[in-house]
Amino acid sequence: MKNLFSFKYLILIFISLTILSSCATQKEKQARITLIDSLIKNNDFKFVAQQANPLRGGLISQRLRQLDNSYFLKISKDSINCYLPYFGVAQQAPYGSTNNGIQFISTDFSYDKTVDSKGGYQITISPKNTDKARTLYLMIGQSGNATLNVNSNNRDAISFTGNIEKR
Repeated sequence: MKNLFSFKYLILIFISLTILSSCATQKEKQARITLIDSLIKNNDFKFVAQQANPLRGGLISQRLRQLDNSYFLKISKDSINCYLPYFGVAQQAPYGSTNNGIQFISTDFSYDKTVDSKGGYQITISPKNTDKARTLYLMIGQSGNATLNVNSNNRDAISFTGNIEKR
């Protein structure tokens, strides 16, 4: 009888801890959603790439597609700073170039932001003073998970998955 009584207490404690941890997780999730919303509305955030997905994905091994947290796209009201790798096929490459990634800083760009039906954002960026990227499409979910598609005139398209962070 005593074992049954202590077993009931253990179950009660386990259920209580589960409910309390669930409440804390919901608060953290809501705080994250609020932070992401604020960063995007102020046009002051950073996309950190975690995985590269080239158009011709069979050319690159899965291990090489995983990125460390050093690749990014920084957005502010007056500039874009892009430092991303490139894996894929280039139709035209500058002679003697050693800078093969998608790397540029631009202050001349168009920026269009819309809210989707699920509360996320779709951002279209068109830098005007670089040949590294013609258009960048950034799709951001409420929780900060994001996908960046990069189109270029002289290269195959490439996409990146990652997260939105404070710049």
